[in-house]
Amino acid sequence: MHDLKGRIDYISNPKRQEHLYAVYDTADMTFWRELANENARIYKESGTSGKCIEGRELIIALPEPLTELNPEKLLRGVVEVFKDKYGVDCIAALHHNKKMTNYHVHLIFSERKRKDVVNEKIASRNMFYDENGKHVRIKKEILDTDGNIRKGCYIIKKGEVYERDIFSAKDKQFKSKAFLKEAKINMMDYINTLLPKSYPKLTLYDDEEIYLPMKKIGKNNPKEAEIKESNNHRSSWNQMADQALVEGVPIADIKKIRRENVMDEVRKSIKEYGRNPSRFNAILIRAMQRLKYVRNRFRDEINSAGSELKDDLLSVNENRLEMQKPLTPEKPVEPELSKKFNKYYAVHKKLEDTDKKIQKNEKKVEDLKKEMSNCKGLFKRKKIDNLAGEIADEYVKMSKQRALLGRIAVKAGFGSVEEFYKKYEASKSSHNEYIKTLKEWENKYGKTDDAKAKNKPAKIVQVTDIKSPEQRESLIGRPNKKKEIVNANKEHAIPQNKRDRGIGL
Repeated sequence: MHDLKGRIDYISNPKRQEHLYAVYDTADMTFWRELANENARIYKESGTSGKCIEGRELIIALPEPLTELNPEKLLRGVVEVFKDKYGVDCIAALHHNKKMTNYHVHLIFSERKRKDVVNEKIASRNMFYDENGKHVRIKKEILDTDGNIRKGCYIIKKGEVYERDIFSAKDKQFKSKAFLKEAKINMMDYINTLLPKSYPKLTLYDDEEIYLPMKKIGKNNPKEAEIKESNNHRSSWNQMADQALVEGVPIADIKKIRRENVMDEVRKSIKEYGRNPSRFNAILIRAMQRLKYVRNRFRDEINSAGSELKDDLLSVNENRLEMQKPLTPEKPVEPELSKKFNKYYAVHKKLEDTDKKIQKNEKKVEDLKKEMSNCKGLFKRKKIDNLAGEIADEYVKMSKQRALLGRIAVKAGFGSVEEFYKKYEASKSSHNEYIKTLKEWENKYGKTDDAKAKNKPAKIVQVTDIKSPEQRESLIGRPNKKKEIVNANKEHAIPQNKRDRGIGL
């Protein structure tokens, strides 16, 4: 930050901020003025090029549920957490943006600490300084041809303070990437303690995760259109990654595509051509095509095995044989992670149902594109335009459905679809292990009377009944057969209006 006093006034002045809720300062304005002057003095003496860094700023985004908390207490907590960790003075302001969509904190902090003992140097004679702030020996060196003091030169009179040693040297850790990451983690942990239990906890972006981060569009950014286009492609990738997870593509495979087809290709492109947004977008489009190919291949493998039941739910499909009740040891206790399985499975089914709708849209787009490619000739223009409109509508539907995948996961209390499936797989594994242990116990010792009474109602499909793909297909096909019978009955049924009129009797 090059204008410390100006920036502080900008974030804390109600006349310059429409939605300013609170300001909190661990020092006072005298401290910030002296800090700015000290940094400016040391910068001049160093003779380095560039701009003087007078302070540093962090902008901390806050989740919307925190708007329910007292703004002053919230801001004070954020600032004190930072000060306790790094021991430097801060000034912060709590804002909303103009559209009321971004609740955030501006936190300005000093890289220097105020010393307990201030050392002052007093001039024993008049001291002369030129335009560059350099001390010169005699007054003549700062005078012009008319004998006047040149602009920018100045004199410190005898008995005045010409140097005050108030602050320590700058802490170098604030320049490092490690500091930024550590500060993000500390602040994230604190914010998570304030969030309601029903709201998903914040997580730090991981370079190795499957998603791509959005780029921020600053105020009056000349590259706004380019960044928006790039963000649209990033969002499409993230939605397709969610869809791939729902369809059962392993996280490791999606990460591999992201690493090899996106990150590695971007590095090569930057090295060869420099930073070019259009090249990045082209790389991302190719990566999405690759991801779609992997999704389709995985889907084909599932279909060739004749299984729509991708989740091998041993939990509901195990044999439950009743045996004589002997003296039994203690019954296995279900782990807490296993108990969550049914809840997680319900979320998984919602995601799976949404994915089926997306697949249906994708199939329709392919059919429309084939139909449009067969429309040739001068008089087919109207039909081609209609087909193009239908394809665009289907793409809009797909985009909404893919975005819904992420919202389903968030509504269920997870940060993302990836986070949900990590917990879902862990819960499923724990649940299956528990059912296996329970089955062994029941086969050996039999069920107790209480257990029989509790487990009566369920009509259970047994794993032993599903041994081959052919048998699986017959089970899956039963609803369709029922549907065929219903449709056949409808064809031979007498319409209601004809019955009312006595026709056909």
